[in-house]
Amino acid sequence: MARKATKAAEEKVTPVVKEEVKETPAKKAPAKKTAAKADEPVIKCTIEFAGKNTAVRSIVDNIFEIEGGKDAVKTLDIYIQPENDVAYYVVNGKEEGKSVQF
Repeated sequence: MARKATKAAEEKVTPVVKEEVKETPAKKAPAKKTAAKADEPVIKCTIEFAGKNTAVRSIVDNIFEIEGGKDAVKTLDIYIQPENDVAYYVVNGKEEGKSVQF
């Protein structure tokens, strides 16, 4: 009797039709826009002398403004004299005696 029930169950099974699955091309993730590169640390530097303090970033920003922006500056050497509130700088290797007050 168990055989008859199994045979009846086998007859009731309907075949399953497999549908073709179309593969869609993988979408690329949008490029991330960041202010700083992931491997570069964020650095803050302040000069303190004789009761005054000045952020080095403000000196650098002033130099960029004077020189026409970051794109115009390939190399920048800065020599800071806190006792005189002045920073002398050399842009792109051209020593021209430039300075900025802070």
